[in-house]
This record gives sequence, structure tokens and C-alpha cells, in this order.
Amino acid sequence: MISVRLRSVAVLGLLLMMATTSYAISPFLDYRTDSWFMPQSPSVTGGPVAGLFNPAAFALNDVGGTDFWWNDGNIRSGLDNYGLGFGRSLNFAMNTSTYGTHAESYKIYDYQLGLASGARDHTFGVGYRWSRGETQRTAREKALVIGAANRKRNWLSYGSSATLSLESKSAQYVFDVGVRPFQKDFLTLFADWSVNDDEAFFQDGSWSAGVAVRPMDGVHLGFRAREMPGTDDLNYSVMAGFTLGFMNGSAMSQFDDDNDVLGYHYLLRANPPFKGMSDPGLVSFEKTTYFPLSLENKVLTYQKYRHFDDKRVAWLDLLRLLNAVRDDDSIDIFVLNLAGFNARPSLIWEFREKLLEIRSMGKEVIVHTDRTNSRTYYLASAADVITMDPFGAVNIPGLALSRSYLKGTLEKLGVGFQAHQYFKYKSAVETLSRDSMSEPDREQRQRIVDVIYESLRDGMAEGRDLSPQQVDGLIDNKASLVAHEAQAANLIDDITRWDTLLRKLSVERNARPASHVPGDLHRKFWDTQWGQPKKIPVVYAVGSCAMDTGIKGRATSKYLRGLVHDPDVAAVVLRADSPGGDPLPSDLVAEAIRMLREAGKPVIISQGDVAASGGYWISMDGSKILTTPLTITGSVGVISGWIWDDGFSEKLGVTSDVVSRGEHADLYANVNLPFLGGIPRRPMNEAELARTEEVIRGMYDQFVGAVANGRGMTTEAVHEIAQGRVWMGGDAVANGLCDQLGSLDDALQLARQEAGIADWREVEIVEYPPRPFIQWPSFGPKLPGLFGIGDRLNQQLARLYGLGDAIAAPASVELPLGAPGLSDYDVEFLQSMTQSMGGASLLLSPDLLPADWRQVEKE
Repeated sequence: MISVRLRSVAVLGLLLMMATTSYAISPFLDYRTDSWFMPQSPSVTGGPVAGLFNPAAFALNDVGGTDFWWNDGNIRSGLDNYGLGFGRSLNFAMNTSTYGTHAESYKIYDYQLGLASGARDHTFGVGYRWSRGETQRTAREKALVIGAANRKRNWLSYGSSATLSLESKSAQYVFDVGVRPFQKDFLTLFADWSVNDDEAFFQDGSWSAGVAVRPMDGVHLGFRAREMPGTDDLNYSVMAGFTLGFMNGSAMSQFDDDNDVLGYHYLLRANPPFKGMSDPGLVSFEKTTYFPLSLENKVLTYQKYRHFDDKRVAWLDLLRLLNAVRDDDSIDIFVLNLAGFNARPSLIWEFREKLLEIRSMGKEVIVHTDRTNSRTYYLASAADVITMDPFGAVNIPGLALSRSYLKGTLEKLGVGFQAHQYFKYKSAVETLSRDSMSEPDREQRQRIVDVIYESLRDGMAEGRDLSPQQVDGLIDNKASLVAHEAQAANLIDDITRWDTLLRKLSVERNARPASHVPGDLHRKFWDTQWGQPKKIPVVYAVGSCAMDTGIKGRATSKYLRGLVHDPDVAAVVLRADSPGGDPLPSDLVAEAIRMLREAGKPVIISQGDVAASGGYWISMDGSKILTTPLTITGSVGVISGWIWDDGFSEKLGVTSDVVSRGEHADLYANVNLPFLGGIPRRPMNEAELARTEEVIRGMYDQFVGAVANGRGMTTEAVHEIAQGRVWMGGDAVANGLCDQLGSLDDALQLARQEAGIADWREVEIVEYPPRPFIQWPSFGPKLPGLFGIGDRLNQQLARLYGLGDAIAAPASVELPLGAPGLSDYDVEFLQSMTQSMGGASLLLSPDLLPADWRQVEKE
């Protein structure tokens, strides 16, 4: 970027110095007389049509374009003058000029091959130009064309170019500027100054100036006046143009100062750098238009691999498409295939809210499915019409949270466990310390079940025009309904298959599919807003709170700190989806969030499925916290536990001995078991337990104080809702732990507002971590038993779940997914517990989630 800027300055300085030297008339295609086909000045017009006179203009477009221009000077029959340009980084342009009279005429062909580079706010280009035709009658010389353009400000564009002969000292220079007084593209003022080497720069150069107006996307109007070289005469042109889809057409009438018509100029552009109106051919006034989208057998995730990943759908990608469908007036019906579809519960809710938005715009939503569970049917119920495969089913058995207790198992194995549990609702270790559910734990789990059940049930009832009691009856009396039963119960509208559904729309409803993908999702349209748009990074803090896995506290906090002094970053959205873990990475991320806010950059927190304990720690300092009704959050508390050899090694015939120095050194001495790893030799004594309690209570007070500071509450008020208690999203809003219910899309809109970015301004959404390039295939099966990853202390937790040796070096290897009886959250929970070494942890028990919700996509 810096090198391009320096080149731009150097070119401009070179041109100014060379312009003071006098030489013969330049033997080039003359900008002053031969550029009427260009609607505005080069740095304002951009694209191939402007690249003929300033090669940097080729790169003033996010994609390569193709432009064709012509006029008829009535010298010969047919086209007298025409040209073609195409490309971006590597580019080509040519122009054909006819000279003489009708009785005697001749042509010259000018060609230019070049390179251009840069970003939307600055570009540089160079081209080699040569000519063919009757150049002995009108001189042409081979030339090097150099140009630069700058759009650092969203109200200003300027450029300069030099055409330098390779055969003599002849040269031609063009300088231009464009101004948008209101920073929008509906009004642009432009001017240019061109001079040949034989002319004094300020005395003999020629100017032109004009105005361009875009009253709406796709409509272009303009006026331009130009001083003709060697005279005091003025010529002027009037321009009108239209852009439909990716095609632009413009016509310009040229007049002299006596209002006599001198000619007509025409320009066609493919992939112009500005938006067009919806193609009238795509908006049918006779037929209804539907847009089909198949998500069959797809998994909706936060991120996906950039290439060769057909299984996943990234939420931001789908979100852009859904917003485009919502806003596209040419689409009447949105048809969605959800057969085999799956997603995180928080994304299910956000997806459903977006479908309701689409319906609110007067569009019909049709959803097709086959076998649904409670979540996916809840999503489908947002539609106007639901169709189902003949062999499909609606499975709505209700909701349950179960918990297994291993106290007796540990006793039989000869493994001791000490629970460091000092807060009423912080129950993560109870699965190892108890043989039944405690009453506080039962209370919070019942609330989770009630909120999730009622959210899903009420959504289904509202979407299908049923009462909640009717849905209760179907859940209690049926639980699973095959297709014809679901239709009889008004859970679906029709029994059909996806391809048949689309045919029915065409035949029975006289509808036709949209012939375009709405929203121009792959175009940026750099001319719509000059300059580099402000950035809003979306930072994913997903998984357990760990230094180098899960939320990757070390790397994520470093990235956030790097945004503090980045002038292009206006605000940050952090997606928190974590059950907690290690306090250190949690606080590293929280500290970076505070630094961003102190620098005046809003940080909007968007909570996912779980943002509890350490997951709430990384949320609490956000400018605003948005959550969902299905989110589990809160759990402001600290917990720990200690496992030791209480006869296990003796049963295996293993003995050990130890030498040590230090009062408590032997606490961390292991009995090492072949193939299984190490287990501490003894329990904590009274002094060690007291010290552990002191540390945990101290960290709890720190947690409560940090929440009070971040949320503007008193420590007493926080303590009342803390003590490890988990809250559903709506309850968290009522208790002051979160600000409002909202989606990731809502968080992005709120970030714009908090940063003071107007609705009409473009922003650039960037993701961290960057999406991985490709998913490499794994060779051979993953074994659930021995993983060969070391002998770190306190790893027996994983063995108790049938995993064998669990964790060694904390940053080296993760437990493999898909171990029998374990979800990804279970694995992350075990990793956090075993790595804590008996220290304080900000952990949420993984079985607080419904069993079929615990599969976290590894992204």
C-alpha cells in the first residue's frame, strides 16, 4: 500500500516537472478531442473505457470489466470511430479513429496493453501503446502510459497520467478531479486539465468540467463542457444512461457553442463499477417469481472451509443471501429445502427470525422438509406453507435434561474426588461428587427445560395457527407424526417431494424461477462509495476458554488488541459461544475488549448457544450484549475439583515412591500407570483445601466485581443473581446480565449505529479467525482408547469416561471428536477440568445442554 502511494506521488511530481518543458506536438491519441465517449474524467469514470487514457482506471473496479464504445462521424458508411477495452490487473484497450473526408478517408488503430494494481482507494497502472494503420498521414509513436488514481476520501477522487513517447521527447499529460459534495453518488462534480509537451502548463492547456447525476440506481444523467484546443470555442455534451443488472448503456450528444450537433457517442459496459436497477425482464408482471434455495443435508455453522466444503453453510454467507431475498422486489416467493438440515440452536432462532422478516415484506415463504426434530420443525414453522416428503415425519417428543453421576464408579475403581464447590448453583463437579441431583441444580435445569420447551412450542403454535395446548397435546399424545398424520394435525400443508414442489409452482401457480441470484453477493461496486469503507470485524470466540484451543485466548486477544489502533476499524462484533474454562484466556479477551472501548470503538457481544461462566466473562465488558431466547448464559461462579489415587493403583498392582522438597511438592507427584497416564498420589490436606477455598472465593469476588463494573450494577445485585446460576437469554436480559434479545445481524446493525456509521454507507465485514483454506482428508480411523498424547497430571477424568489417557501438552493435541458417549462439549469440559490441575475454573457443566444440542461444529 505504501509503495503504491509513493509511486502515485512520484508520478504526479514527474508530470509537473515535465510539463514545463516545450517539445513538438504530441503524436498520440488526443485526450482533448478523442475522449468524448468517456462519460466523466478518467478517475471518476473508472474501468476499461477510462483506462485508455489513465491505466490506473482499470483497477478502479472490484472485477474486470469489458467496455465497447463507438460514434459515427459520417465520414464513411458504418462506424467511423470505435474502441474496446477489457480486463483489470492485466488489461487491453484499442481505439479506431477515422480521418479525412467522405471522398478520401483513412483509419488509425491505437492499441494498449497494460498492468494495473491497487485497492479501492488508490490504484496505479502502466501500459504500452502502439499503433497501426496509415500512421504516415497522421503521426503516431510508440509510448509508455503511466497513471495513478486516488480515492482516499469518500468525497474526493483525483488522478494523473502521462503518455510518454518511446521514439521522441513528446508527451501528453492529463490531470483530473471529482468531488461528491454530499459523499453520495447521486451528485458528482468533475473537471480535468490536459496539456501537451509544447504548451505552457497553465497558459495553453485545455480544460473540461461537468456534472454527473444518479437519481436512482441504474439511471445516469450528465453534462460536460470542454475547451477545444487552439481555440476559445467550447463544445459540450449531454449524457443519459441506464444500467440493468451487469450491463450499462450510455448515449452522449456532442454540440458546439452554436448548439449544432457534432455527433453522437455511445458506450456499452459489462460489469461496470456501479450498481444497476433490477432488470425489468426479471420482474414479471404476468407471472409470480420464486427463488429456490436448497439446504438439503447441509449444516449451518459459523464458518466453513474456503474450498471444497459442500457440507457446511457459513451463517454470514447465508445471512447476506437472506437479506438480499428480503430486499429484492422482483422475488415473490422464497422456497427453501430443509430436508436433512441441521444447525446450532441459536442459529436456528436467528434463521427463523430472518424468515419472519422476509414474510413481513409481503413475500411468501415455503419450506420443504423430510424428517424434522423439534428444532428444525420450529424453524420450518415460520413459513407460510410447509411441505413434507411422503416418508417424512415430525418428531416432537418434548425436552429432557438428564445427568449421570459417577461417585459410585469412582469408589469402585478406587479413585478419590474432592469437590471444591462453594456456591449454591455452581454444579459442574457434582457429576463426580454426588449420586443424585441437588435441589439448586434441579431448579436451574428445570428452568432451562421450561424456557426451551415453551419457546419451541409457542413458535410452532403461532406459526401453524394452533393453540399452545394443541401443540402440548401432540407432544404428549403423539410425539412422532408421519406425513399424513402431520397434515391432519395442521403441522404441514402438503405431502410432496422437492422437485415436484417446484413443478407445482410452475404449473399450478403460473410461477417461474428467478433468473438471477439476488443481491449481487460477489460484487462490491467501488464507484458507489469512494474510499475504503470502515471495517467491522466479526470475531468468533467459540469453544472452551483455553489459551491455544477453543476461543484461543492468546491469539484472539492479540488480534483484538491490534484493532485498537487500526484507523479502518470502526467497531467490533464478538460472537461468544463458550461454556467457559480457564480464567486466563477469558480475561485476556475481556481486557482486549476494554481496551477497544477505551479507544472509542464499540464492541457488541452476540451470544450463541452458550455464553456462561468463562463465556460470560468474555461478554461482560461489551458495549452491548445481545443474546437469544435459547442461549444459556450467566453462571457467574468459580469451581474446581481434585482426583487422587484412593486404591486404584493397588488394584492394578502398581506401587510408587517419591522424594520431594517443599511442604506441598508431593501433592503433584503421580502414580504413573502403564498405558493410562498419571494420577496424583494423595488428596489435598486441610491446609491445602483451605488455601484452595481462599483462591476460589477470591476469584469469585473478582468475577462479581468485574460483572458489576462491566454492567453498571452493584456487587450486591450481581451476587444475588450469581452464585454459579445459569440463566436463559430472556431471564438474563430481565436480570441485567444482557441488554436485549438479538441476532448476529442485529449486532452488526447495532455496531454501525454505535460507531455512527450512516445506514447508506457501505461497511466491510471481516472475520476472525480467517476461514481455513481447505479441509485435508484424514487417513485411518480415530481410536477412542489410547491417544498417545502424554502423561500430564490429573488425566484420569477422561479415563473414567472410557477415553484412556487424555491430555498432555496443553497446546499440542485435542481429544478426538466422536468418542463413544461424549459430545464435543463433553470433551472440552474434560479438557478444561484436567488442565486446571485442581485450580479455579470458570466452567459450565456440558450436560446443562439437551443431549442433541451438544454437538459443536469444529470450525
